[in-house]
Amino acid sequence: MSEFISYLFAILVVGPLQAEVSERLQGIPSADIVQAGRACISEEAPQLLQRAQDDWGWATANAIGVGVGAVDPLSLLAGQSQECNRLFQVLSTGDKGEDA
Repeated sequence: MSEFISYLFAILVVGPLQAEVSERLQGIPSADIVQAGRACISEEAPQLLQRAQDDWGWATANAIGVGVGAVDPLSLLAGQSQECNRLFQVLSTGDKGEDA
């Protein structure tokens, strides 16, 4: 059963998470930051899947939240690794620039 939950979580959360990171990085000119985004996802996706297997409630709540737009998929990576932190710094600066 936990493998099934992990599979659903991968489809409903990790896939959209990868797409969100790719989309947000399209306007970033630095190859170094793009690489940090890829490294963040490759490091953290297996840990997210493991957490989904271990904590079905967390997995369900986040899958539904991401699905209905109540949870930003990137928030699941917050504070997890140095590469993810670099990615968040760049994206948060870029988002503020887009709003202005």
